[in-house]
Amino acid sequence: MASIVKRGKSYSVVYYKKTEKGKKSEQVWESGLSYTAARTRKAQIEHEQAQELKESSPRPDNENSLSSMTVSEFLYEFVEKYGEKRWGSSSYVANLGLIENYIHPYFGENKLRSVKVKTVDDYYHFLETEAEPATNMGRPTRDHVSASTIHDIHKLLRCAFNLAVRWEYISKNPFLYATLPEHKEKERETLSPEQVLKVLDFTCRPDNYDYFMIHCAVLIAIGCTFRGGEIAGLQWDRVDFEKKTFCMDRVIDRISKDSIRKLSKLEILYQFPNLFPGTRTVIVLKQPKTRGSVRDVEVPSSIMDALAVLKRMQDQMKADLGSDGYMDYNLVICQANGRPLMTEHLNKRFKEILREIGDPGINPEEIVFHSLRHTSASTKLTLSNGDYNSVKHAGGWANLEMLTRRYGSHSFESDRERLAQKMDDFLTAKPGAPVQQAPPLPADAEEALKALAQVNPELLIKIAQSVQSANMT
Repeated sequence: MASIVKRGKSYSVVYYKKTEKGKKSEQVWESGLSYTAARTRKAQIEHEQAQELKESSPRPDNENSLSSMTVSEFLYEFVEKYGEKRWGSSSYVANLGLIENYIHPYFGENKLRSVKVKTVDDYYHFLETEAEPATNMGRPTRDHVSASTIHDIHKLLRCAFNLAVRWEYISKNPFLYATLPEHKEKERETLSPEQVLKVLDFTCRPDNYDYFMIHCAVLIAIGCTFRGGEIAGLQWDRVDFEKKTFCMDRVIDRISKDSIRKLSKLEILYQFPNLFPGTRTVIVLKQPKTRGSVRDVEVPSSIMDALAVLKRMQDQMKADLGSDGYMDYNLVICQANGRPLMTEHLNKRFKEILREIGDPGINPEEIVFHSLRHTSASTKLTLSNGDYNSVKHAGGWANLEMLTRRYGSHSFESDRERLAQKMDDFLTAKPGAPVQQAPPLPADAEEALKALAQVNPELLIKIAQSVQSANMT
C-alpha cells in the first residue's frame, strides 16, 4: 500500500519498497507532487505491488482477487490487453491522459465490483463541481472539468466496463445507465466559399515559397477535402499528374516513442530523424487509422497546375541549397528546407495569414486550418446536389453520419440568399403559373438515396443506422 502526505503546498507519496537483496523493506518518499499527480502515482504503485504479489503467489484465489480488485488495477489490465491492441496513437495518448488525470485520482480506489449507477453519478457530479481540471500548456485554465471532458471519460469507462462484463469480472455495466451532464457540441467556425477564394488570392504568390506553399495546402484542403495530417504527409510519388489523382495512403504525425513500442495496431512507414537527441517523441509517416481513409482522389486541374509550380520551386531550392541544406523527403507540402511541416505549424501559419488579410468577417482566433475541411464538405454537397457518397469517399469518412452531422451541416450566407430568392419567386408567382415540381424519385437505388439526402438527410442517417444495426445482429 501507499499513502499520501501533505508537506507544505505539495504532496508526497510514501510507500515501502524491498531492497535489492529482498530481505527487508525501506521507506520511499516521492515528493513535490500536486494532489492529482500524487493520487495517480499512488494508484500506479499499488498496481505494481499487486502484480508482484500475484506473481509470487503459487495459486492465487481468482474469486478473492476479483473481490479486492480496484478500478485502477482493472484499468491497467484493460489498457494492456485492449487499448494497446485497438487504439491509434492519438487515442492512446488521450485516453491515458483521462485515466491519469481524472480516473486514477478520483475513482480508481473504488472496488471494481462495488461500482453502482449511483457511484458513477456521484463521480460525474464531483468532476463537474469540485474536481481540479488538468492544465494544458498554452491553454487557459478552467475552474471546473468541462462537460465535454466528462463525456469523453464516460465513453472510455463505458467501453472498459463492457469488457469487464465480457471477462465476467462484473455482471452488468453501471455506466450504461449513468446520468451525464448536458453537453451540446459546439459548431466549428468555418470560412465561406467567398472567404476561401480571398485567402487563395492573397497567398497566390509564385515568387514567395512560404505563401505559395500555404496556397497549395489550402487548395488541397478545399479541393480534395484532406485532413491536415494527410496534406502534410502527401509525397510526390503519390501524385499522378497524368491521371490527375492523389493516392492517400499515409499521414504525418508526431507520436511518443512509448506508443511505437506498445501499440501493435500502429504501422509506421517512415520515421524522420530527430534534430535533437533525447526527445520523447518522433515524427513519422504512418498508415491512416481506418481503411476508409485510404483512397484515390480525383484532383481538379487547377490544383495540379499549382502543384507543378510548387514542384519547380522546390527543385530550384534543392539546386540552390544542395544536399546539406535541403533535406529531401519527397514531401509535397514542407518547409523551405524540405523538413516536414506538422499540422500545428500549418495551423499557426494559416492563422497568421488570416490576420494579415484583415477581413473583419474572419476571426483568426476561432478559425483553424481544419475548418477548411468543413467548408470543403459543405461546398461539395451543394455543388453536387447532395451526392453524399462521392463526398464521403473524397473525404475518407468512415460513415455517413459523421459527414452529415458534423461536416456537411454548415449553411453559408450565399446559399441562404439563393434559397430566399427561390422562395420569393414562388411567393410572387401569378395564380395559374406552373409551379416547379420536385424531380420524381429515380428508380436506381443510388440515385434514390441522393434524392432522399437532399430532402431529408436525418431520415437517411436513421435508415443507415438501422441497416448497420441489422447487420450486427
